[in-house]
Amino acid sequence: MANVNPPRGMRDFLPADKARRERVLAVIRERYRAHGFDEIETPVVEEYDRLHAGIGGDNEKLSYNILRRGLDADAIREAADDPAALSDLGLRYDLTVPLARFYATNRGQLPAVFRSIQIGPVWRAERPSSCSATSTSWATRAPAPRPS
Repeated sequence: MANVNPPRGMRDFLPADKARRERVLAVIRERYRAHGFDEIETPVVEEYDRLHAGIGGDNEKLSYNILRRGLDADAIREAADDPAALSDLGLRYDLTVPLARFYATNRGQLPAVFRSIQIGPVWRAERPSSCSATSTSWATRAPAPRPS
């Protein structure tokens, strides 16, 4: 019989749980809005090189990498020992890298003092324990002063 459960570390939300979760998130969003924070949204996928730039160590293992499109079997075999040659994108494992990229990309259109909040799903390629998940929601807030 086929396994019908979500992948390990992932979960479904029943309607009542989803509604409760959305109410809590609405309160969080409203509190931040009341204190001058603007909500942003960034893609769930970032460039492989950006996700792995300078983090080193175990952090490099947190990203789910996405295979380059169009690789044939020979190209996959040749690049088997080099994840960067196989992947050009990855799922975000927290919201720090997307926030930094967002600010760098859009700073000319943002106010001198930009306060933001983002709440969204992240994926960590680690073995989940009984009290953690591979996919979870994450929130980040950052007052990002604009350099003069």
